[in-house]
Amino acid sequence: MATNPKKKTKGAASKPAALSKTKPTVKKPTDTQAAVKAAKAKPAAAKTVKKSAPQKGGAAAPAKTQAKTVAHGHGHDEKHPPGKKRGLKATFNTLRQFSAFLLGGTVLALVWSNANHEAYHHFVHTTLETIPFLGHGGAPLELNFHFLVNDVFMALFFGMAMKEVSESFLPGGALSSVRKAALPAIATLGGVIGPVVLFFVLKAVWPAVVNGVEVDITRAWAVPTATDIAYSWLFASVVFGAKHPAVTFLLVLAVLDDLIGMAIIAVFYSSDIQPVWLLLVALAMLIAETMRRKRVRSFWPYMLIAGPIAWFGLHFTGVHAALALVPVVPFMPHAARDLGMFAEMEAGRHDTMNEFEHYFKPLVDVGLFAFGLANAGVHLAGGALGASPTWIIFIALLAGKTLGIYLFSQLGSLFGLSLPAHMKMSQQLVVGCLAGIGFTVALFVTDVSTKGMPTEVADMLKLGALMSFLAGPIAIHLGRVMKVQKIHE
Repeated sequence: MATNPKKKTKGAASKPAALSKTKPTVKKPTDTQAAVKAAKAKPAAAKTVKKSAPQKGGAAAPAKTQAKTVAHGHGHDEKHPPGKKRGLKATFNTLRQFSAFLLGGTVLALVWSNANHEAYHHFVHTTLETIPFLGHGGAPLELNFHFLVNDVFMALFFGMAMKEVSESFLPGGALSSVRKAALPAIATLGGVIGPVVLFFVLKAVWPAVVNGVEVDITRAWAVPTATDIAYSWLFASVVFGAKHPAVTFLLVLAVLDDLIGMAIIAVFYSSDIQPVWLLLVALAMLIAETMRRKRVRSFWPYMLIAGPIAWFGLHFTGVHAALALVPVVPFMPHAARDLGMFAEMEAGRHDTMNEFEHYFKPLVDVGLFAFGLANAGVHLAGGALGASPTWIIFIALLAGKTLGIYLFSQLGSLFGLSLPAHMKMSQQLVVGCLAGIGFTVALFVTDVSTKGMPTEVADMLKLGALMSFLAGPIAIHLGRVMKVQKIHE
């Protein structure tokens, strides 16, 4: 990044003494004169720092703050040391980058559930309030911690995902042309079909038996189709290097996978559908479009007016209400071009869609702690680790994603489609393995697909989704075996 040259400070230096034939008389200043001179010199030092021109990527610090710093003669304001603030902010950002909050909530849920399962279940599922008018299918809505997380908070999570999908269709985006989107779309399709086919094959040859009774887990077929964007990106950066085109390819694939996942949830895991309520969703979209045409720049009206209307519409329709922001976010005013998936330069953008992400992304990252806590409480008693439902989900995610993405990428190449520069077809095995990290979305799909199943079976399926985290370390080892050349710059 280019920097501005430092400006010369206005000095207080006096003009050169006039030349004279006679030797000047030097008078010794009195103590009073010396004190006055010293007092005048102090503010001059503080004036030497001027406001510099703002640079790309951020604004310069205010001149008053800089002058104050120099005047004190320290590297920071003694009352508010920036070093401590920067340290806390850097720590927070690191925790977000590594999805530590989600991982922390998951670990706490596992420990708590196995230490005192009744207490954990009571915390997550105890009814806080009964709301009759929000009931569906004749039963009143039971408001609890699990509902608040999965039906309310997760609307923000899927809103973030939809923001990336929407921008990818803009000029410069990964899906802005058929040519650019074709191979990632075909690979994504393989990453959905492969796990589903393998799920049914494994289910046929390895029946799900719990306590000596065969259990039908057919409804869980969509669990292994999910890809966790955050963790797949994290491990991809380790395997390939942050700037490798395989990382971008994987992100595009993961975002498309999320889009398919949202469609699967809406179509296949919706019960007692009442289509008339979709008119509310259409009304929310109409309001959002009207606000866009009226140049409403703040994201709050979209969130507080169109968002709730869409939420109620989906809820009463019978579609999962967590998808409420999916039909609203695309109508937010956005930039003219896409800078790439999760591009760092987006931090300097102030269009409505990016402001929405800047405000809510930290809240979502931290809030995933609650998601992990509400959904990962798997009770490991009863042989869950060795049960067939656990391994069917895990193998379908790991092997199904890997083979599906690789084989469909090969199929795409037969039609003349090619991978980005510096990517080899063999590396699609690593990309597929990384896409096998289901985790967050897999847990969510498990929750909506296991309604009516015995708790023991639901826990086994969740454990399989959690175990998919192992796809990350496996991909790292696979990358080393294949001698993947990392690209960091």
